[in-house]
Amino acid sequence: MTPSEAVAELESGRARPVYVVAGEEALFVERVVTAARAHVVDAATAGFNIDVFDAGEGSIERVLDSARTVPMMARRRLVILRGAERLDKGGDDEAPSAKKGVRVSPLDRLADYVAAPADTGCLLIVGAKLDARRRVVTLAKKQGFFVECAPLRNAALPGFVRDEAKRRGHAIASDVAESVVDLLGGELGPLTDAVERLSLYVGERAPITSEAVEACVARVRVGSVWGLADAVAAHDRATALRLLDENYDPKDRGLPLLGLLASSIRKTLKLRALLAAGVGAQDAARQAGIPPFRANEAAQQARRFGEGELERAIAVFAEVDLALKGSRRPPLLVLEEAIVRLT
Repeated sequence: MTPSEAVAELESGRARPVYVVAGEEALFVERVVTAARAHVVDAATAGFNIDVFDAGEGSIERVLDSARTVPMMARRRLVILRGAERLDKGGDDEAPSAKKGVRVSPLDRLADYVAAPADTGCLLIVGAKLDARRRVVTLAKKQGFFVECAPLRNAALPGFVRDEAKRRGHAIASDVAESVVDLLGGELGPLTDAVERLSLYVGERAPITSEAVEACVARVRVGSVWGLADAVAAHDRATALRLLDENYDPKDRGLPLLGLLASSIRKTLKLRALLAAGVGAQDAARQAGIPPFRANEAAQQARRFGEGELERAIAVFAEVDLALKGSRRPPLLVLEEAIVRLT
């Protein structure tokens, strides 16, 4: 079950007795927990019917007793157990089983409950890393209430931005969503904040455009980045350095500019490979993530790069990324040296 599916289920009032919410993407985890708090228990009785526990800070029996407790003036109770991965070690919290002398780990006690939960409770078992071999996990996966909150792959990040915009009632083109990712990187928190700012900026139901991104997210002009890449392809050092200076912002050490520039080079490399395979300019641009109106211009740019130059540019930008994040050298100087190396 995806986090979105779990949230939709909770919001519809069809909460299950148990959810195992596992993964290291905190934003997804908190969305599931927030949806449960808002929709499992009525706000008027929440004080009586919500319990939150941190794993390892008390007996697992307290958690299970709370989950089995009859709700007060409500249909259901909500019990949240955070840090469930800490129970994997067992330890002092182990409880005796029905078999004399055998100790049962807290996770196995949870699994016993999960196998036959109280229908008047909703138990959220939250953990960053849960062993997939543990019975509580295998039961959750088999019965469909395992909520996987894993970090997104880079290729999925533009789709996440589009989904966030759609949730707020806005359309956003694929290339604009990609530029937001290039500017901010792969952490979902900053991406979500950026979409929220863009939503407020463009107004209700209005599309999120590249102009809005330039105004709200960074001063880098996306169009100028293509011009910078074109100047690098043409070995026009003077123009490349001028465009670099015009778009460089000392407040962000040039990282958004580098991200956009590296992204444009990667797309150009993919475009050139598609063109070499016989794909038409429009289709090749679409597959490479380049806006259709820029297809012919981008195809010409791809042909201007010499053999191995695009691959070399990607390697140089990787070095620049490390230098900007870890070196004490002036960031603009680092970027200028990279442009000189490439032109």
